[in-house]
Amino acid sequence: MNLKKISIALLLVFGIVYSEAQTQEEMDKIKRLQDSMMNLPEMKDMMQQLQQMKEMQDKQQSEKKLTSSKVKADKPVQKKASSEDWFWENTMASTNNKFTDWKGGTADIAIAFKGPGLTVFNIGAIKEDGSIVFNLPDKFKTQLSLERQIGTQGLFYDIYDRSSVSFTNKDTGFITNASMMVMRNGNQIGNLTIGNSVRVTLNLVSQSGVDSGDEGYLLYWAYAQDNCALNGNQVWKGDVRKDGTNTIEVETNVNYNLNFKSGWNLVKTEVIGNYKLEHERGLDVTWFKNHEHSIISSIPNDARYFFRSIPQY
Repeated sequence: MNLKKISIALLLVFGIVYSEAQTQEEMDKIKRLQDSMMNLPEMKDMMQQLQQMKEMQDKQQSEKKLTSSKVKADKPVQKKASSEDWFWENTMASTNNKFTDWKGGTADIAIAFKGPGLTVFNIGAIKEDGSIVFNLPDKFKTQLSLERQIGTQGLFYDIYDRSSVSFTNKDTGFITNASMMVMRNGNQIGNLTIGNSVRVTLNLVSQSGVDSGDEGYLLYWAYAQDNCALNGNQVWKGDVRKDGTNTIEVETNVNYNLNFKSGWNLVKTEVIGNYKLEHERGLDVTWFKNHEHSIISSIPNDARYFFRSIPQY
């Protein structure tokens, strides 16, 4: 038994004896016995050792707190996740038309449209080395029309008032996917977009992000069975806000200058200018000023491919 346990045992014994004493005389007798025992050299040595042990324990506790404080101070502060981190989640960008860290093997690039069922067809591929190639088919038929594409397939979400745009040959067959499917062995492993901004190439293909003001452009292929067009200019003014932000008044301008030729057309949607919104957590939140929709002849040099993987793959 160590010294600490011995001292505790003695205290318990004296406490029990005191509690059983019946008279003052008995209590005084017990008190004299306790004093004589505590004055024994052996007991004095034991109490001195207990005091030394206590001082040593106090010193160790103090050193432990100091070490813990130093480790905490030396530990690098973890950077909080930003909205930019969210845009890059499960995402990689190409360099010189190639994904340098590609580990997905050979995969097909496809677009889909709904008819009697879902029709998926390939328009290109990501090779095993990560290089990206397109092989657009000459012709195909679709039951979708130019007019029916508005608000579907992740496209044209910025048209609030249909009366602000006009169609030419609106019933011609028309198909496009601003966000293309990436398929391997019949399973979709992710999506592919083209543009010069990781933010814009995600914002413009979703209803929740289309009004964001991150600047840049998105590119996508559109197929028209015959010549057709979508033109117009939509000006809108009103109060806007997003989750966690203040409310501000904005004026937005959406311009469509899309004169499609029969066959494949390369469409560019560009976000130009923005309004800043104050966010309660200091996040970078904006609202767009202008959207410009146009047809271009070739992919610009600063464009990149963005692959967003489905987590289980």
